[in-house]
Amino acid sequence: MTTSLIQYTLSNEVNDTISIINYGARLTSWVTHIDNKKRNIVLGYSNINDYLNDTFYLGAIAGPYANRLSNARINIDDKAYALNKNEGVNQLHGGQKALSDLFWQLDYHHKNALSLSITLPDGYNGYPGKTTFNVLYTFTTNSKSHSNLDIKFTITSNKKTIAGPTAHPYFNLNGITNSAQGHALKLAGAYYTPVDTNAIPTGLITPVANTTFDYTNARVLNKADKLDHNFVTEQTLNLQTNKQHAELTSADTKLVLSVFSNYPAIQVYTGQHLKTPFNAYDGICLEPQFFPDSPNNPHFPFSYLTPQVPLQTHISYCLTNLKS
Repeated sequence: MTTSLIQYTLSNEVNDTISIINYGARLTSWVTHIDNKKRNIVLGYSNINDYLNDTFYLGAIAGPYANRLSNARINIDDKAYALNKNEGVNQLHGGQKALSDLFWQLDYHHKNALSLSITLPDGYNGYPGKTTFNVLYTFTTNSKSHSNLDIKFTITSNKKTIAGPTAHPYFNLNGITNSAQGHALKLAGAYYTPVDTNAIPTGLITPVANTTFDYTNARVLNKADKLDHNFVTEQTLNLQTNKQHAELTSADTKLVLSVFSNYPAIQVYTGQHLKTPFNAYDGICLEPQFFPDSPNNPHFPFSYLTPQVPLQTHISYCLTNLKS
């Protein structure tokens, strides 16, 4: 089992490149070309060893269950499971030393594809079932102006359990040497899930209309937009169909990032809690996922993982270069 840092590079037909490390299966860079100059649009450390002490989930695969679970507890078939607590009494992104902070194993590495896997033992951080997570990164293009990063998850377990990982890159289409302020954000979600003071959903599914959370028309982000919220794309579960969640446009309007997945919602986080060596608002996270705390809210769309039915989820980040 590999326990040393390895960085893999993928490239596509227009010579854009992405880099991924085996620690947390993290996306560490995405370099595209604007006006014949390279532009890295994913926030990362200049020294990959710094990821070993990262506290921001920078570029990581977050899970087993992304986002928050209230009181770090779940119930499956009337049996209660106490999970690892890592945010007060709650669990965030799977608890301590979860998918984001473990070494994944290489399945294969091609020019434009990388497959990594990890198996967590039964009871790890409280989750029932010996569970294997596979992530497949594929980096392609369908024209000289479009680069597509597809992230496919396949999760299997020998017991009924919960899972719902996501990708956690911090995007800055302005280039990571610049502020991420000034992006225009448009969201498909006409509803969001309000949260309490601990960022746990109240259980309501609320229209964004006439609230500060209405991004159904593109809005330019500034420091008044302090988002760490779940926006609802659909209220019934349909894992068979990919749908668009978000569209992010760079301040210079040269790049547009469109986000698709088969998840029912997307968490949008504007990076206000980033600290040294970064600055607040240096990147924007667009994280397709199940609603936070779905297992504890029966009316939220959610699907358990069983030995008979693996969980398969799919996230696509589609970058359009408007100057190509």
